[in-house]
Amino acid sequence: MKSAFFLMLTGLMLCAPVAAWAQEPLDEDMPTRMVDKKVKENKRSNFPKEKKIRYIYVKDGGKVLFGNPCATQVTHQMGFEYGIEHRPEKGFRPWWYRFKTNTTTKTILFFTKGPWWRATVNKRFKACAMSSGDRRG
Repeated sequence: MKSAFFLMLTGLMLCAPVAAWAQEPLDEDMPTRMVDKKVKENKRSNFPKEKKIRYIYVKDGGKVLFGNPCATQVTHQMGFEYGIEHRPEKGFRPWWYRFKTNTTTKTILFFTKGPWWRATVNKRFKACAMSSGDRRG
């Protein structure tokens, strides 16, 4: 029994280098990712740009479809998101902070998405509400 084990072990040790010699190196056969050597791949300018989501604070969420994935997708495509101001909390921001944030976000939307951005959002919200069966107050 011991002799059969040693015979098999010896055979495996002799065959292992032969199998390694039979393989071709992979680095030569694989194509490279870089097509143009002048362009550096890991530069910051080559990465996709992250879209910054801005907030518009509202007092009540009657006309906003919270929890509807279609409505969230619509607002994220426009570059903003609605947030409800919770008054009972102790650490809520003063009124001027909310005014400043809302004014900045609405001005940016005016110049990037056009003067009728609010009508566009409401139209898309209506389509989302009709497709999902949500009701708005």
